[in-house]
Amino acid sequence: MQKSKRHIYLLSPLFTYFTIFFFAPLFILFIYSFWRTTSTGLVPTFTLYNYLYIFSRPLYPSIILKSIRIGFITSIICVGLSYPMAYSLTFKYKKLQDFVLYLILISLFSSYLVRVYAWKTILGYNGLINQILKHLGLIKEPLTFLLYSPTAVIITLVFIFIPFTILPIYSSLQNVDVDCIEAARDLGAGMHKAFYKVTLPLSMPGVITGFIFSFVLAAGDYVTPQMVGGTRGLMIGRIVQDQFGLTYNWPFGSALAYFTIFLLIFLINLVIWLTRLLKLRR
Repeated sequence: MQKSKRHIYLLSPLFTYFTIFFFAPLFILFIYSFWRTTSTGLVPTFTLYNYLYIFSRPLYPSIILKSIRIGFITSIICVGLSYPMAYSLTFKYKKLQDFVLYLILISLFSSYLVRVYAWKTILGYNGLINQILKHLGLIKEPLTFLLYSPTAVIITLVFIFIPFTILPIYSSLQNVDVDCIEAARDLGAGMHKAFYKVTLPLSMPGVITGFIFSFVLAAGDYVTPQMVGGTRGLMIGRIVQDQFGLTYNWPFGSALAYFTIFLLIFLINLVIWLTRLLKLRR
């Protein structure tokens, strides 16, 4: 009993901080989503008009679906690039673990805007990629689709959020018992079958965590699409930001944000359910 009280006392500062600066603002925005806005200001009421208005124009559902698609593609690429690296660091190149993890942490501490500007320069009309391709004689005119497009948004988001997938996968692979893999090999499983039957299932919690991190962060990002996406790379984060900063329609901005949050929660739980279903069928 005393230990439980001690834990409560230790957690109370963190809980208080999150309540004041995270849960309370989220709750206020949730209340705003049922209000109305008029020329005189906000009208406290209860209405579903803001949520229904999302479907009154095809723009908002299409932008939400595009954001989810970009977030999904980004997270798939991040996981696909992160798993081989984390696997190599865990089982092949253990001496490089500290150095590579140090580089990953350095990238996390670097400025978000600096990284976006760097890719804007690389993908630009006169950027590094176009200059290299022209120097090699592969193109005569610079490629215009590299910048201000969904492709540019995905490339930049992958670079920014890949540390959020490497670290959970690496941590999950660290917990894989090598004896289990060796036991599978002793029982006749080849290298690929041992990986598919033992290593991959045991590391799936890290894969799912990394996927969720990158998916949610990428789907809700609005700075990167604004800087490298242009009109073709517009995402829902920019639309929500405009409702608060330009049109001052806070109720509709809150409804857009919460509708997107509910949709992301549904999709995340769907991914977790499908993963568990595949594990049971295996």
